[in-house]
Amino acid sequence: MTIEDAKHRLYDTTPLLGRFRRYAAIQALAEFPDPTSTLLLAGALSQNHPNSDEIQRVLQRLSLDRDAEKVMALWSAWGQAPHPALAMVLTRLGWPPGRPVEMKTARDVFATATASALPDVLQTVVVFAKSLPVADEALNDAIYVAWIHSQSEELEQVITAQERQPGNPALEALHSLVTGRMDRYTTLQDEDGKLLAQAFTMAPSSFRNRIAQTVASSLDRHVKDAYRQALSDGRLDDTQAVATLKLVGDEDGLFEKTRSLSLGVVLDLCERWATSPGRPSRPKSRDVVNRAVTAFQALGQFQGDSSPSLPKGLVDIFDYWRGQQPSDVELRADLQAEDPFRRARGLYLGHGLVNHQRLVAAAHSEHWPERLVAQLVSPTPLTAIKEDHVLWVSMCSGGSAMLQTPIDGTPEDYHRHHRLLEKTRGSAAARIHMLLEILCAFQGYFVASGISIDETAEAAESSAVEIEDAEEDFFE
Repeated sequence: MTIEDAKHRLYDTTPLLGRFRRYAAIQALAEFPDPTSTLLLAGALSQNHPNSDEIQRVLQRLSLDRDAEKVMALWSAWGQAPHPALAMVLTRLGWPPGRPVEMKTARDVFATATASALPDVLQTVVVFAKSLPVADEALNDAIYVAWIHSQSEELEQVITAQERQPGNPALEALHSLVTGRMDRYTTLQDEDGKLLAQAFTMAPSSFRNRIAQTVASSLDRHVKDAYRQALSDGRLDDTQAVATLKLVGDEDGLFEKTRSLSLGVVLDLCERWATSPGRPSRPKSRDVVNRAVTAFQALGQFQGDSSPSLPKGLVDIFDYWRGQQPSDVELRADLQAEDPFRRARGLYLGHGLVNHQRLVAAAHSEHWPERLVAQLVSPTPLTAIKEDHVLWVSMCSGGSAMLQTPIDGTPEDYHRHHRLLEKTRGSAAARIHMLLEILCAFQGYFVASGISIDETAEAAESSAVEIEDAEEDFFE
């Protein structure tokens, strides 16, 4: 029987005789020395051949010594079409010892290792990785990349157990930091932190969390500085960067990060500093945080005060509106009513029914109930509205807008806020006063000097730029 005959009989469906012809074709293809015959069997296995169990048994009997060419052909084919049935065969066989691996085959096999790969596929990649020469840096690079893409614990263990050294030191830095092997990372002599930055860039989110834990447990200030620099390269949004800096307990990094945050986000950091002893290492930075924490604690006390009891027979208007439980039809009618209090009720209970333009119109209404409700229901400042003559509208408007204020403003922003801070007095304005206190604490440090300079920038001449510090009495 020729290979061509066996190929046709492999798919014979003749009643009664077809079964025996398929079996004979499988045995014949297994005996041919040409790897093409083995690939025919592998193709049939991948197509769910009716005799798949027999094909698997035949392929698993291949010898790594005598049938090395056939086994290598199977690995090459599987890398291009990773079928789970063939994965089971290759997991049993492995790679023929002493046989060189073509980089194309290695790339194809390792490309199957992804975060969504089936367990059988990942196990096959692990077997393949274990079989490869340990001293080949190019192959080791491919193993590291497969580990990154798949986040496979087994591949991670292969790298550790076999002490595989990659050609790219950033890959070694990544593995060392993820696995907590700071001694190994130290030997890389990453003085400028570039390897850590490259490792962080390559790391998926789960690896970044593990890197953060490694950095957090390290006593090396240089490592923490390099880690903070890696976070500042713009690849993480503010939320991710803050969460990561919190995880490693980098108080200096958190303080520097406040510069790019809004006051509302900084309040969350103030709460953290208010409940933990951690502080930035530099005296001025520490003073700013302590001042902000003092204001935040006072703000919390103000927020916690209960409202006074109403005189007998009176009820809070917002509770009264909620108790009426008007329908959407009634609320839409409220929005068109002549009575400003009815319009305020429609806006307060039915603000989900109105668009931004309607909120803006209410914020500019000649009637204060509408202006008040517009500020209460809008989570962001509606427009730049001048100070309202009605105290509570002014307070709500100012507080809402202020939470969106960026810390990194201009010297003019700082001086304007500082003047407002000095003018804001009285119990009714306590909340605004404390928010301004926190805002000015950070803006006084970052922008009050009059010139903002990126830490990485250097002037062409030593006398090119002269920077004045913020007023000393600001930190007292």
